[in-house]
Amino acid sequence: MVVRRVLAENNPPEASTPQYVGLEEFLYYEAFKELRLPQLSFRRKFSTPDDAAAAARYRADVVTALAEEKGFKRLPPVEHCALYERGDAALLLYRHPTQPTFSFILGCEDSAEMERLAQDFETRTGLKSVITR
Repeated sequence: MVVRRVLAENNPPEASTPQYVGLEEFLYYEAFKELRLPQLSFRRKFSTPDDAAAAARYRADVVTALAEEKGFKRLPPVEHCALYERGDAALLLYRHPTQPTFSFILGCEDSAEMERLAQDFETRTGLKSVITR
């Protein structure tokens, strides 16, 4: 498990928070976020509420099913989070390792296609998107 630790003197261990299920997943996730997504001109971010109880009503499996329905192919080896590629678009799904919260970034080369995809994901997931750069 990859854990975020606060770098402060006398920091209690319970202040640390898990971020990824493993180092390999962390490296693939960050590489995709920093190398692939910036190649796409249009991006939207979708997030569940930070509160675990409120986030429980949203389901990450709806995102993965819709991605595959829209022609995205899942890239290995990441299994908890997910990296999806379609050529003209990409999707990066982050799932917290211990909480039901998740978020995903959808990127696309074409603005009209981005709007269509964003609308489909908003409708099916119940999450609202925010334009990102």
